[in-house]
Amino acid sequence: MYLGRLMAINSQFILLNVSFIFSFIVLMVYTLVAQGSSIFKKVKFKLAYFLISPLGYLVYCVGVNQSSRAYDSISETTILNYTWVIFTIIFTELLLNKNRKRDRVIQIIEMTGIILGFAAVVVLATQGDFSSLHINVPGLLWGLAAGVAYGVFSAYSSTVDEESQGVFLLVGIFMSILLISFPSLTELELIPALTWREIGVAFASGGLLSGLGYISWTRANRLARIQNVDISSVASLMLVLPFTSLLVSNLFLHESSFLQPYFLVSLALIILSSVICQKTAVIAKLFQKRTNPKSPQDL
Repeated sequence: MYLGRLMAINSQFILLNVSFIFSFIVLMVYTLVAQGSSIFKKVKFKLAYFLISPLGYLVYCVGVNQSSRAYDSISETTILNYTWVIFTIIFTELLLNKNRKRDRVIQIIEMTGIILGFAAVVVLATQGDFSSLHINVPGLLWGLAAGVAYGVFSAYSSTVDEESQGVFLLVGIFMSILLISFPSLTELELIPALTWREIGVAFASGGLLSGLGYISWTRANRLARIQNVDISSVASLMLVLPFTSLLVSNLFLHESSFLQPYFLVSLALIILSSVICQKTAVIAKLFQKRTNPKSPQDL
Protein backbone atom coordinates (compact mmCIF):
# COMPACT_ATOMS: atom_id res chain seq x y z
CA MET A 1 0.00 0.00 0.00
CA TYR A 2 2.92 2.33 0.66
CA LEU A 3 4.17 1.88 -2.92
CA GLY A 4 0.67 2.41 -4.26
CA ARG A 5 0.34 5.60 -2.26
CA LEU A 6 3.63 6.94 -3.65
CA MET A 7 2.48 6.33 -7.21
CA ALA A 8 -0.97 7.78 -6.60
CA ILE A 9 0.47 11.02 -5.24
CA ASN A 10 2.55 11.59 -8.37
CA SER A 11 0.34 10.23 -11.12
CA GLN A 12 -3.03 8.73 -11.90
CA PHE A 13 -2.10 6.72 -14.99
CA ILE A 14 1.48 7.14 -16.25
CA LEU A 15 3.19 5.45 -13.31
CA LEU A 16 0.58 2.68 -13.33
CA ASN A 17 1.34 2.16 -17.00
CA VAL A 18 5.07 1.95 -16.26
CA SER A 19 4.32 -0.47 -13.43
CA PHE A 20 2.25 -2.66 -15.77
CA ILE A 21 5.09 -2.74 -18.30
CA PHE A 22 7.46 -4.04 -15.62
CA SER A 23 4.83 -6.65 -14.68
CA PHE A 24 4.54 -7.72 -18.31
CA ILE A 25 8.32 -8.16 -18.63
CA VAL A 26 8.54 -10.27 -15.46
CA LEU A 27 5.55 -12.42 -16.44
CA MET A 28 6.87 -12.93 -19.97
CA VAL A 29 10.28 -14.02 -18.70
CA TYR A 30 8.65 -16.35 -16.17
CA THR A 31 6.41 -17.94 -18.80
CA LEU A 32 9.19 -18.39 -21.36
CA VAL A 33 11.63 -19.84 -18.82
CA ALA A 34 9.10 -22.12 -17.17
CA GLN A 35 7.23 -23.33 -20.25
CA GLY A 36 8.96 -22.12 -23.41
CA SER A 37 7.60 -20.13 -26.34
CA SER A 38 5.57 -23.12 -27.58
CA ILE A 39 3.14 -22.57 -24.71
CA PHE A 40 1.40 -19.83 -26.70
CA LYS A 41 0.48 -22.41 -29.33
CA LYS A 42 -0.60 -25.08 -26.86
CA VAL A 43 -2.83 -23.01 -24.58
CA LYS A 44 -6.36 -22.22 -25.64
CA PHE A 45 -7.14 -18.53 -25.14
CA LYS A 46 -10.54 -18.33 -23.45
CA LEU A 47 -12.84 -15.32 -23.66
CA ALA A 48 -12.99 -15.32 -19.85
CA TYR A 49 -9.25 -14.60 -19.74
CA PHE A 50 -9.80 -11.32 -21.58
CA LEU A 51 -12.77 -10.36 -19.39
CA ILE A 52 -11.61 -11.45 -15.94
CA SER A 53 -7.80 -11.23 -15.88
CA PRO A 54 -7.73 -7.41 -16.34
CA LEU A 55 -9.81 -7.12 -13.14
CA GLY A 56 -6.75 -8.14 -11.12
CA TYR A 57 -4.53 -5.55 -12.77
CA LEU A 58 -6.30 -2.60 -14.39
CA VAL A 59 -9.48 -2.37 -12.30
CA TYR A 60 -7.80 -3.27 -9.02
CA CYS A 61 -4.80 -0.94 -9.42
CA VAL A 62 -6.83 1.99 -10.76
CA GLY A 63 -9.33 1.50 -7.92
CA VAL A 64 -6.61 1.56 -5.27
CA ASN A 65 -4.93 4.52 -6.98
CA GLN A 66 -8.10 6.60 -7.17
CA SER A 67 -9.17 5.69 -3.64
CA SER A 68 -5.76 6.73 -2.32
CA ARG A 69 -5.99 10.04 -4.16
CA ALA A 70 -9.47 10.67 -2.74
CA TYR A 71 -8.32 10.30 0.87
CA ASP A 72 -5.78 12.45 2.67
CA SER A 73 -4.24 9.43 4.37
CA ILE A 74 -3.55 5.84 3.44
CA SER A 75 -5.52 4.35 6.34
CA GLU A 76 -8.91 4.18 4.66
CA THR A 77 -7.50 2.85 1.41
CA THR A 78 -5.53 0.18 3.27
CA ILE A 79 -8.70 -1.03 4.98
CA LEU A 80 -10.74 -0.99 1.77
CA ASN A 81 -7.93 -2.73 -0.11
CA TYR A 82 -7.98 -5.74 2.18
CA THR A 83 -11.68 -6.32 1.58
CA TRP A 84 -10.42 -8.35 -1.40
CA VAL A 85 -9.64 -11.17 1.03
CA ILE A 86 -13.29 -11.32 2.08
CA PHE A 87 -14.56 -10.96 -1.50
CA THR A 88 -12.21 -13.75 -2.64
CA ILE A 89 -13.80 -16.13 -0.15
CA ILE A 90 -17.33 -15.00 -1.07
CA PHE A 91 -16.84 -15.35 -4.82
CA THR A 92 -15.00 -18.66 -4.46
CA GLU A 93 -17.98 -20.04 -2.57
CA LEU A 94 -20.54 -18.56 -4.98
CA LEU A 95 -18.78 -19.36 -8.24
CA LEU A 96 -16.82 -22.52 -7.53
CA ASN A 97 -18.28 -24.25 -4.48
CA LYS A 98 -21.97 -23.60 -5.08
CA ASN A 99 -22.68 -27.32 -5.49
CA ARG A 100 -20.54 -28.36 -2.55
CA LYS A 101 -22.43 -28.95 0.68
CA ARG A 102 -20.59 -27.52 3.64
CA ASP A 103 -21.39 -27.53 7.32
CA ARG A 104 -23.00 -24.25 8.37
CA VAL A 105 -20.98 -24.22 11.59
CA ILE A 106 -17.73 -24.43 9.64
CA GLN A 107 -18.80 -21.57 7.37
CA ILE A 108 -19.62 -19.38 10.37
CA ILE A 109 -16.30 -20.17 12.05
CA GLU A 110 -14.39 -19.39 8.84
CA MET A 111 -16.11 -16.06 8.40
CA THR A 112 -15.52 -15.22 12.07
CA GLY A 113 -11.81 -15.80 11.55
CA ILE A 114 -11.74 -13.59 8.45
CA ILE A 115 -13.68 -10.81 10.20
CA LEU A 116 -11.21 -10.89 13.10
CA GLY A 117 -8.35 -10.64 10.61
CA PHE A 118 -10.01 -7.70 8.90
CA ALA A 119 -10.54 -6.09 12.31
CA ALA A 120 -6.79 -6.42 12.87
CA VAL A 121 -6.18 -4.47 9.65
CA VAL A 122 -8.62 -1.77 10.77
CA VAL A 123 -6.92 -1.40 14.15
CA LEU A 124 -3.49 -1.33 12.53
CA ALA A 125 -4.44 1.19 9.83
CA THR A 126 -6.16 3.58 12.25
CA GLN A 127 -3.63 3.02 15.06
CA GLY A 128 -6.60 2.37 17.31
CA ASP A 129 -8.17 5.77 16.62
CA PHE A 130 -11.37 4.94 14.75
CA SER A 131 -12.42 8.60 14.75
CA SER A 132 -9.65 9.22 12.21
CA LEU A 133 -11.80 7.51 9.58
CA HIS A 134 -14.27 9.57 7.61
CA ILE A 135 -16.75 8.77 4.85
CA ASN A 136 -15.57 9.82 1.42
CA VAL A 137 -18.01 8.44 -1.17
CA PRO A 138 -15.64 8.45 -4.20
CA GLY A 139 -12.80 7.00 -2.14
CA LEU A 140 -15.13 4.40 -0.62
CA LEU A 141 -16.57 3.29 -3.96
CA TRP A 142 -13.18 3.12 -5.69
CA GLY A 143 -11.75 1.12 -2.78
CA LEU A 144 -14.64 -1.34 -2.74
CA ALA A 145 -14.49 -1.66 -6.54
CA ALA A 146 -10.83 -2.65 -6.20
CA GLY A 147 -11.68 -5.23 -3.53
CA VAL A 148 -14.51 -6.76 -5.57
CA ALA A 149 -12.40 -6.84 -8.76
CA TYR A 150 -9.49 -8.61 -7.12
CA GLY A 151 -11.87 -10.98 -5.35
CA VAL A 152 -13.38 -12.09 -8.68
CA PHE A 153 -9.90 -12.33 -10.24
CA SER A 154 -8.59 -14.46 -7.37
CA ALA A 155 -11.61 -16.76 -7.32
CA TYR A 156 -11.43 -17.40 -11.06
CA SER A 157 -7.64 -17.83 -11.04
CA SER A 158 -8.04 -21.03 -9.01
CA THR A 159 -9.77 -22.64 -12.00
CA VAL A 160 -6.89 -21.89 -14.38
CA ASP A 161 -4.69 -24.95 -14.88
CA GLU A 162 -0.94 -24.86 -14.33
CA GLU A 163 -0.11 -24.82 -18.03
CA SER A 164 -2.35 -21.80 -18.66
CA GLN A 165 -1.42 -19.76 -15.59
CA GLY A 166 1.31 -17.68 -17.25
CA VAL A 167 -0.83 -17.01 -20.31
CA PHE A 168 -3.80 -16.01 -18.12
CA LEU A 169 -1.67 -13.44 -16.28
CA LEU A 170 -0.04 -12.20 -19.51
CA VAL A 171 -3.45 -11.61 -21.09
CA GLY A 172 -4.51 -9.62 -18.04
CA ILE A 173 -1.43 -7.39 -17.96
CA PHE A 174 -1.38 -6.92 -21.75
CA MET A 175 -5.04 -5.84 -21.78
CA SER A 176 -4.35 -3.53 -18.83
CA ILE A 177 -1.44 -1.84 -20.61
CA LEU A 178 -3.56 -1.42 -23.71
CA LEU A 179 -6.56 0.05 -21.88
CA ILE A 180 -4.63 2.34 -19.52
CA SER A 181 -2.63 3.78 -22.42
CA PHE A 182 -5.61 5.90 -23.47
CA PRO A 183 -6.05 7.87 -20.20
CA SER A 184 -2.24 7.97 -19.91
CA LEU A 185 -2.22 10.28 -22.94
CA THR A 186 -3.57 13.02 -20.66
CA GLU A 187 -0.39 12.84 -18.56
CA LEU A 188 2.28 12.76 -21.26
CA GLU A 189 3.76 15.97 -19.87
CA LEU A 190 4.75 14.05 -16.73
CA ILE A 191 7.09 11.66 -18.55
CA PRO A 192 10.13 14.01 -18.75
CA ALA A 193 9.71 14.80 -15.05
CA LEU A 194 9.78 11.16 -13.89
CA THR A 195 12.61 10.50 -11.44
CA TRP A 196 14.60 7.32 -10.96
CA ARG A 197 12.98 7.00 -7.55
CA GLU A 198 9.50 6.99 -9.09
CA ILE A 199 10.59 4.46 -11.71
CA GLY A 200 12.06 2.33 -8.93
CA VAL A 201 8.75 2.45 -7.07
CA ALA A 202 6.93 1.45 -10.27
CA PHE A 203 9.33 -1.48 -10.72
CA ALA A 204 8.88 -2.66 -7.13
CA SER A 205 5.11 -2.41 -7.46
CA GLY A 206 4.84 -3.91 -10.93
CA GLY A 207 7.79 -6.25 -11.28
CA LEU A 208 7.82 -7.67 -7.76
CA LEU A 209 4.32 -7.33 -6.32
CA SER A 210 2.16 -7.55 -9.47
CA GLY A 211 4.63 -9.82 -11.24
CA LEU A 212 6.16 -12.37 -8.90
CA GLY A 213 3.47 -11.79 -6.27
CA TYR A 214 0.61 -12.62 -8.65
CA ILE A 215 2.39 -15.76 -9.84
CA SER A 216 2.63 -17.03 -6.27
CA TRP A 217 -0.92 -16.03 -5.33
CA THR A 218 -2.67 -17.57 -8.35
CA ARG A 219 -0.59 -20.73 -7.92
CA ALA A 220 -1.66 -20.93 -4.26
CA ASN A 221 -5.31 -20.55 -5.28
CA ARG A 222 -5.05 -23.33 -7.83
CA LEU A 223 -3.31 -25.71 -5.42
CA ALA A 224 -5.90 -24.97 -2.73
CA ARG A 225 -8.68 -26.01 -5.11
CA ILE A 226 -6.83 -29.13 -6.30
CA GLN A 227 -6.00 -30.24 -2.75
CA ASN A 228 -9.50 -29.36 -1.53
CA VAL A 229 -8.16 -26.81 0.96
CA ASP A 230 -10.66 -24.16 2.04
CA ILE A 231 -9.77 -20.81 0.48
CA SER A 232 -10.35 -19.06 3.81
CA SER A 233 -7.28 -20.74 5.32
CA VAL A 234 -5.17 -19.47 2.40
CA ALA A 235 -6.70 -16.00 2.08
CA SER A 236 -6.48 -15.36 5.81
CA LEU A 237 -2.68 -15.50 5.57
CA MET A 238 -2.78 -12.40 3.35
CA LEU A 239 -4.15 -10.38 6.25
CA VAL A 240 -0.75 -10.79 7.90
CA LEU A 241 0.85 -8.60 5.21
CA PRO A 242 -0.02 -5.14 6.61
CA PHE A 243 1.14 -6.22 10.06
CA THR A 244 4.35 -7.70 8.67
CA SER A 245 5.14 -4.67 6.51
CA LEU A 246 4.75 -2.32 9.46
CA LEU A 247 6.88 -4.54 11.68
CA VAL A 248 9.67 -4.65 9.08
CA SER A 249 9.47 -0.88 8.59
CA ASN A 250 9.70 -0.30 12.32
CA LEU A 251 12.71 -2.58 12.67
CA PHE A 252 14.63 -1.01 9.79
CA LEU A 253 13.67 2.55 10.69
CA HIS A 254 14.25 1.99 14.42
CA GLU A 255 10.74 3.09 15.34
CA SER A 256 8.74 1.76 18.27
CA SER A 257 5.19 1.54 16.92
CA PHE A 258 5.16 -2.21 17.52
CA LEU A 259 5.27 -1.53 21.26
CA GLN A 260 2.08 0.55 21.16
CA PRO A 261 -1.17 -0.97 22.53
CA TYR A 262 -2.94 -0.77 19.15
CA PHE A 263 -0.16 -2.80 17.54
CA LEU A 264 -0.34 -5.50 20.20
CA VAL A 265 -4.14 -5.67 19.84
CA SER A 266 -3.76 -5.99 16.07
CA LEU A 267 -1.16 -8.71 16.54
CA ALA A 268 -3.45 -10.64 18.89
CA LEU A 269 -6.37 -10.38 16.44
CA ILE A 270 -4.32 -11.51 13.45
CA ILE A 271 -2.93 -14.50 15.35
CA LEU A 272 -6.42 -15.45 16.54
CA SER A 273 -7.75 -15.04 13.00
CA SER A 274 -5.04 -17.27 11.56
CA VAL A 275 -5.56 -19.98 14.17
CA ILE A 276 -9.34 -20.00 13.62
CA CYS A 277 -9.03 -20.20 9.82
CA GLN A 278 -6.35 -22.87 9.92
CA LYS A 279 -8.13 -25.02 12.55
CA THR A 280 -11.74 -24.54 11.43
CA ALA A 281 -12.59 -28.25 11.32
CA VAL A 282 -11.10 -28.90 14.78
CA ILE A 283 -12.97 -25.95 16.31
CA ALA A 284 -16.21 -27.06 14.64
CA LYS A 285 -15.88 -30.56 16.13
CA LEU A 286 -15.26 -29.16 19.61
CA PHE A 287 -18.26 -26.84 19.25
CA GLN A 288 -20.51 -29.66 18.07
CA LYS A 289 -19.42 -31.90 20.96
CA ARG A 290 -20.31 -29.19 23.47
CA THR A 291 -23.66 -28.39 21.89
CA ASN A 292 -24.58 -32.00 21.06
CA PRO A 293 -23.28 -34.21 23.91
CA LYS A 294 -23.78 -37.95 23.53
CA SER A 295 -26.91 -39.35 25.07
CA PRO A 296 -26.70 -42.15 27.69
CA GLN A 297 -27.71 -44.66 25.00
CA ASP A 298 -24.63 -43.69 22.93
CA LEU A 299 -22.27 -44.27 25.82
